[in-house]
Amino acid sequence: MARPSIFSNQYDRQVRRRKRRKKIIIFLVCCLGVYLAVKVYLGVNFNEVSFKKIAAKLEKEQTQKEDSNKKTSKSVNKTTKGNSKVKPNKNASKDQAVNVKLADGKQVIVTYNTEGKTKKIKAVNLNGVDGEYNISPSAQNLIIYEKTGQNMYYVDSNGNISDITYKTYTSTNGSAFSKDNIIQTNQNYIWCASPKFIDDNTIVYISQLPWFDNRTDKYIWRTTISDKGYANTNLHGNDVKINNVTDKGIEIVTDGTTQYMKADGTTTN
Repeated sequence: MARPSIFSNQYDRQVRRRKRRKKIIIFLVCCLGVYLAVKVYLGVNFNEVSFKKIAAKLEKEQTQKEDSNKKTSKSVNKTTKGNSKVKPNKNASKDQAVNVKLADGKQVIVTYNTEGKTKKIKAVNLNGVDGEYNISPSAQNLIIYEKTGQNMYYVDSNGNISDITYKTYTSTNGSAFSKDNIIQTNQNYIWCASPKFIDDNTIVYISQLPWFDNRTDKYIWRTTISDKGYANTNLHGNDVKINNVTDKGIEIVTDGTTQYMKADGTTTN
């Protein structure tokens, strides 16, 4: 399209006409673009299309899209609800407090921690009992020592309690001596004291047995849970202490001399 000459007396008119033609061409190009878009996107013959049909098809596609979104949302909700029902962890750690009754009716509170199939003693509350306690190396068993009556109690991993006190001592000549009678006669007499585990089956404690006279020596006695046997190890002294378990055995100090005892009763320096 030739440009109008500025020297022509029709210049203004030609310019207006030229602009009008440009607008018409642009409009036609836009219409063509709309036509092609509708034909390709909707897959219909433009000659048969009306604005109502286009609107109906667009509305149908929008409805289908919304229905699809709703189904997806329901599926996600079901999955979320299903996942919210978490199965309990059988190996989860949990604590359980057990009241253990002594022979005199007093109760000690033992707290166990269970993780999977493993059950261990976590804490002990003597609950007013005048005594002391010692936990085995595996933390599954417990000794409770009651000072007034000089009694020893063994508690297992299930809270079952048994009195393991050496009640009667029989001398080599066959004479029998009752614990209760001896400590009633002499309140300062040490029948048993400071019991501690060497291992889960073996316990050592301090006693003045086998003598009932004025001797001040104290002996290390040893007992086993499995056969309930008692034996004097003949480790003795005026000042006797039972300390902690080490790799060499349980540490025992007699009059300043340190020795280590194994579960079988053998000792090393």
